[in-house]
Amino acid sequence: MRMPAEPVMLTPERTGHVNRQLPQVAGNTADSSMAAQNLILVGKRSYIGGYLARFAEARGARVTALSSDDCNFLQWHEVERFFRSLAEDPYTIVFLAVVNKPIATSYQSFLENTRIVKHLIDGHTLAPVNAIVYFSSMDVYGRHPRLPITEESPLEPDTWYALARQVSEWMLHSSGEVRCPVTIIRVTAAYGPAPNDPSVIGRMVRGIQEQGQVVIHGSGTTRRDYVYVGDLCRLVEAAIPLRYNGVLNTATGTCRSINEIAQMVGRVLERPFEIVHEAVNPAREFDAVFDITKLRTLLPSFQFSEMEVGVRSYLTEGGRIR
Repeated sequence: MRMPAEPVMLTPERTGHVNRQLPQVAGNTADSSMAAQNLILVGKRSYIGGYLARFAEARGARVTALSSDDCNFLQWHEVERFFRSLAEDPYTIVFLAVVNKPIATSYQSFLENTRIVKHLIDGHTLAPVNAIVYFSSMDVYGRHPRLPITEESPLEPDTWYALARQVSEWMLHSSGEVRCPVTIIRVTAAYGPAPNDPSVIGRMVRGIQEQGQVVIHGSGTTRRDYVYVGDLCRLVEAAIPLRYNGVLNTATGTCRSINEIAQMVGRVLERPFEIVHEAVNPAREFDAVFDITKLRTLLPSFQFSEMEVGVRSYLTEGGRIR
């Protein structure tokens, strides 16, 4: 099994305001809170993990990035050996390892996902770990969330994957077995150019460029809130020094319908295209509207990139991270 591989105050204006400049994933290390940090990033081969590893290195962090080839968190003996090998310096763990949603559809996958987190919890006691940032998912709110979604919204998991995420969050926050702050990041949906880009926006870009069309399941009126992956990296950077022990939804606070997003992608690419509507996917036919008051309170200076600006990153330098 491959485990996928994806926190300080920044300065611009208020959270939810948009940055009209082209988003940068790498940056100046001088003012970075990641500079000289010892980061353990578990899940370097995932979509978000790949971005985050390169971002952290560019910002001056000392990054130990792991895939399941380096340390398989399903295997306790590998986890134990890794944590016992660490030096005495304090570490922050950014944890993205998970059995991916497309295959996490069984009780067995539930057991594997919770075992991965149990091994993280047991392993962190063997090394000087001073904080954990754990990537969870908005799937914990279920397919029919009450709107707007906040961190206090009811958790109503309706798949084995979502249930594993909820149980993993409980293990990290409520089991009493974790001795450091744990920031749980519930990811809405990220997008940005990468060879393994699974995002809706990425599929739209490829569809317009390669077939001149965008396939939308259902009417396209469902509303979504997508976060540019470079912004997600900066959110992790911003969260680390806070040592916030709690849950944080990562959303921009601005949502658009799938139809509106498709039209915007076409305008940015400056290519003609047609929209093809196919049968609705009941598992995805719901609105995802977020109230990001908590994020604004914790990170009042953080800016998100406009979606148009994020989409433009697919056109710069062949879509490579800069």
